Amino acid sequence: MIIEWLKFQVPPEQWETFIQRDEEVWTAGLQQFSGFLGKEVWVDPEKHEIVMVVRWESQEKWDAIPVSKIQQLDEEMGVLKMPILESRSYQIRKFMH
Repeated sequence: MIIEWLKFQVPPEQWETFIQRDEEVWTAGLQQFSGFLGKEVWVDPEKHEIVMVVRWESQEKWDAIPVSKIQQLDEEMGVLKMPILESRSYQIRKFMH
Protein backbone atom coordinates (compact mmCIF):
# COMPACT_ATOMS: atom_id res chain seq x y z
CA MET A 1 0.00 0.00 0.00
CA ILE A 2 1.12 3.55 -0.73
CA ILE A 3 0.22 6.62 1.32
CA GLU A 4 0.00 9.99 -0.42
CA TRP A 5 0.46 12.77 2.17
CA LEU A 6 -0.51 16.34 1.17
CA LYS A 7 -0.32 19.45 3.35
CA PHE A 8 -2.29 22.63 2.64
CA GLN A 9 -2.45 25.94 4.47
CA VAL A 10 -6.09 26.97 4.59
CA PRO A 11 -7.57 29.91 6.50
CA PRO A 12 -9.77 28.51 9.31
CA GLU A 13 -12.85 30.29 8.00
CA GLN A 14 -12.51 28.26 4.77
CA TRP A 15 -11.87 24.83 6.33
CA GLU A 16 -15.39 23.44 6.06
CA THR A 17 -15.95 24.77 2.56
CA PHE A 18 -12.54 23.52 1.39
CA ILE A 19 -12.98 20.06 2.93
CA GLN A 20 -16.50 19.68 1.55
CA ARG A 21 -15.45 20.79 -1.95
CA ASP A 22 -12.45 18.46 -1.84
CA GLU A 23 -14.78 15.58 -0.96
CA GLU A 24 -17.12 16.45 -3.85
CA VAL A 25 -14.32 16.91 -6.38
CA TRP A 26 -11.20 14.94 -5.47
CA THR A 27 -12.57 12.09 -3.40
CA ALA A 28 -15.45 11.47 -5.82
CA GLY A 29 -13.08 11.76 -8.79
CA LEU A 30 -10.48 9.39 -7.36
CA GLN A 31 -13.11 6.79 -6.42
CA GLN A 32 -13.44 6.10 -10.16
CA PHE A 33 -9.99 4.48 -10.12
CA SER A 34 -9.50 0.92 -8.90
CA GLY A 35 -6.33 1.67 -6.92
CA PHE A 36 -7.93 4.29 -4.67
CA LEU A 37 -8.54 2.83 -1.20
CA GLY A 38 -9.69 5.87 0.76
CA LYS A 39 -8.75 9.19 2.29
CA GLU A 40 -8.56 10.93 5.66
CA VAL A 41 -8.50 14.65 6.38
CA TRP A 42 -6.46 15.89 9.35
CA VAL A 43 -6.78 19.47 10.65
CA ASP A 44 -4.14 21.33 12.68
CA PRO A 45 -5.96 24.31 14.23
CA GLU A 46 -2.76 25.87 15.60
CA LYS A 47 -0.90 26.02 12.29
CA HIS A 48 -4.03 26.43 10.12
CA GLU A 49 -2.99 23.37 8.14
CA ILE A 50 -4.98 20.60 6.57
CA VAL A 51 -3.32 17.29 5.76
CA MET A 52 -4.89 14.84 3.34
CA VAL A 53 -3.82 11.22 3.70
CA VAL A 54 -4.75 9.19 0.62
CA ARG A 55 -4.36 5.40 0.53
CA TRP A 56 -3.49 3.68 -2.75
CA GLU A 57 -3.33 -0.04 -3.49
CA SER A 58 0.00 0.33 -5.31
CA GLN A 59 2.30 2.93 -6.82
CA GLU A 60 1.46 1.57 -10.27
CA LYS A 61 -2.28 2.13 -9.81
CA TRP A 62 -1.70 5.62 -8.43
CA ASP A 63 0.59 6.46 -11.36
CA ALA A 64 -2.02 5.14 -13.82
CA ILE A 65 -4.30 8.14 -13.23
CA PRO A 66 -4.10 10.30 -16.37
CA VAL A 67 -2.53 13.75 -15.95
CA SER A 68 -5.56 15.17 -17.78
CA LYS A 69 -7.83 13.81 -15.00
CA ILE A 70 -5.64 15.39 -12.30
CA GLN A 71 -5.78 18.73 -14.13
CA GLN A 72 -9.55 18.47 -14.55
CA LEU A 73 -10.10 17.81 -10.84
CA ASP A 74 -7.74 20.64 -9.93
CA GLU A 75 -9.75 23.05 -12.12
CA GLU A 76 -13.04 21.85 -10.59
CA MET A 77 -11.84 23.07 -7.18
CA GLY A 78 -12.22 26.61 -8.57
CA VAL A 79 -11.43 29.38 -6.08
CA LEU A 80 -10.98 26.74 -3.36
CA LYS A 81 -7.91 25.31 -5.08
CA MET A 82 -5.16 25.72 -2.49
CA PRO A 83 -1.46 25.30 -3.18
CA ILE A 84 0.14 22.15 -1.79
CA LEU A 85 2.70 23.20 0.83
CA GLU A 86 4.25 19.77 1.11
CA SER A 87 3.78 16.44 -0.62
CA ARG A 88 5.16 13.05 0.37
CA SER A 89 4.54 9.41 -0.35
CA TYR A 90 5.17 6.43 1.89
CA GLN A 91 5.16 2.69 1.41
CA ILE A 92 3.48 0.68 4.12
CA ARG A 93 5.79 -2.20 4.93
CA LYS A 94 4.87 -5.35 6.78
CA PHE A 95 7.60 -7.49 8.21
CA MET A 96 7.34 -11.21 8.78
CA HIS A 97 8.14 -12.47 12.26
